[in-house]
Amino acid sequence: MTLSKPMSYERRSAHRYKVNFPVELVLEDGSVLPVEACDISESGLQFRCDSWVADEIEPRGIQNHPLDQIRLKAVADIPYPENKEAKLYVRCRVVVARRLSQEEYLLGIEFIDFENGSESRLKEYIKQCAQNQRKRAGF
Repeated sequence: MTLSKPMSYERRSAHRYKVNFPVELVLEDGSVLPVEACDISESGLQFRCDSWVADEIEPRGIQNHPLDQIRLKAVADIPYPENKEAKLYVRCRVVVARRLSQEEYLLGIEFIDFENGSESRLKEYIKQCAQNQRKRAGF
C-alpha cells in the first residue's frame, strides 16, 4: 500500500504579478486612504500599509475581527499599453490581513464589482504583466 502525499489547497483563483503603483482606497464613510499596491491579479490585489491606515480600515483592530464585511472602493491609475495610464475603479472586500511588523501590515482585497469599464482595462494590464514576465524569463 502506498501513501499518497496530501493535496495542497490553493486559495488563489488567479496568478499574481508584482507591481508598484499607488492606489486610493475609498472607505464607506468617504475617507480616502493612499496605499501602494505590491501585487495584483484579475481577482484582487495586495498592498502594504502602516498601522494608521489599518486602524482607519478597521478601528476595532485589523487582526481581531472578521474582515469579509469590510467593503471599500479602490481607485488607481494602472499602467496601460503604449505608456498610457488607465483608471481602475472597483468595489472590493478585505479578505486577508497580515501583520508584518509593529507598524506594517499586508492586506489583500478581492475585486467584487468593476465600474466604468475598468474590468477590460485590468485584463489588458494583466495580459501585459504576463507578457513582461515571460520576456524576463526568456520565453
